[in-house]
Amino acid sequence: MVKVYDRNRNPIIPGKRVMVAQTGEIDVAKAIHAEGLAPVQAEREPVVELQQTGARYVPFDLVRLG
Repeated sequence: MVKVYDRNRNPIIPGKRVMVAQTGEIDVAKAIHAEGLAPVQAEREPVVELQQTGARYVPFDLVRLG
């Protein structure tokens, strides 16, 4: 499993709350879709799926909360 990190280098873990940096929207990371990607690729692709919106985000666009 590839680990992905937010803009502050905190690991993003499914089930943890995150905030979308551009909008301030708070949601829960549902899944990390980084299978088959190198760690460098996973950091630059929209691989983090959020629970309420179902949208995928690039890890750098997120901030882990708590």
